Amino acid sequence: MTGRINIVGKKLWLLLFSCVVLPFLAKAGAGEGVYHFLNISYDAKLAGLGGENVSLQAADVNMAHVNPALLSSDVHNKISATYLNYIDDANAASIAYAYTPDSLNYFGVGAFFLGYGEFQGYDEFGNPTDEFKAGDFCFRMSYARYLGANIKLGVSLKPVYSHIEDYSSFGLAVDVGLNYYNKEKLFSAGIAARNYGVQFVKYYDSDQREELPFNLQLGFSKELAHAPFRFSVTYDRLNDWNLDYYRQVKRKDVVGEEPDANKIKGGDMFFRHLIFGVDVLLGKNFYVEMAYNHRRKREFTLADSRGGNGFSFGAGLKVYAFSLDLAYSLYAPAANAFSLTLTTDIEKFKRK
Repeated sequence: MTGRINIVGKKLWLLLFSCVVLPFLAKAGAGEGVYHFLNISYDAKLAGLGGENVSLQAADVNMAHVNPALLSSDVHNKISATYLNYIDDANAASIAYAYTPDSLNYFGVGAFFLGYGEFQGYDEFGNPTDEFKAGDFCFRMSYARYLGANIKLGVSLKPVYSHIEDYSSFGLAVDVGLNYYNKEKLFSAGIAARNYGVQFVKYYDSDQREELPFNLQLGFSKELAHAPFRFSVTYDRLNDWNLDYYRQVKRKDVVGEEPDANKIKGGDMFFRHLIFGVDVLLGKNFYVEMAYNHRRKREFTLADSRGGNGFSFGAGLKVYAFSLDLAYSLYAPAANAFSLTLTTDIEKFKRK
């Protein structure tokens, strides 16, 4: 028994090194480039929890989208389809499936597409030309392995295709994740290194290959033993402290100049990395949830308006072999998102 624990411990330390140290060495200081749609959470369950959660051990086949180690026997032979009415004319759809051949190995596949609608084209003189469309597509292949001691390791390969008008690009992204789940203590933790990869085909031949939106995330989830609440907190972008990339780099103050009033303070910056979520588990077949995303709140707040942006809400209902999940995410007064996910358990339809 002691030898097995030592082996598991070595695997765990190796995984932690792979997920934390190597991405920092490879991506430290790198900016975002292409395929930003990879960080959008399509599933209604995830959307209702603020769009980010790498720790929650739920019977949701779509959780592998953010952490492949969240595949489990609870999602065996389940298939799910999602529709996302995103901001303005952008709409998305996804599908996911999982299969568990035994108690140690877990497989999953998925695909998602985001269409941005139609755009009016113009030439270099400002004259209107033909209308055009733009869209992004990703196919996901996931595998997870139980290592022992309540620990699972997962990896996803994600070929990516993107097009806008007559220009297109192709790349490959990789996700690596770790999940620890203690069923007796109702506690789970997860870490995921997402979208580590390369752009193979550029939009323009003259362009340099652009970086993918690499994201290192850490999260914890805890269900209360004697109350119907499950709390989650996710730390987003461990690999990038400064999220103030919408503004120019600040210069150091010099004598006679006023300090930059728009500079984000340390406390505000810290909370921009955090997403807080809570599930209210009203029985085995119904739940409601709510989350707060501080970064979304701050970036979408306008000087002349106040609202509930940054919050998201969701609910789910299970009836026999079907589950229906809904979520509504508040971005801005005129830019909110609605997600609908329908999941069915194929095992329920098999003849006994």
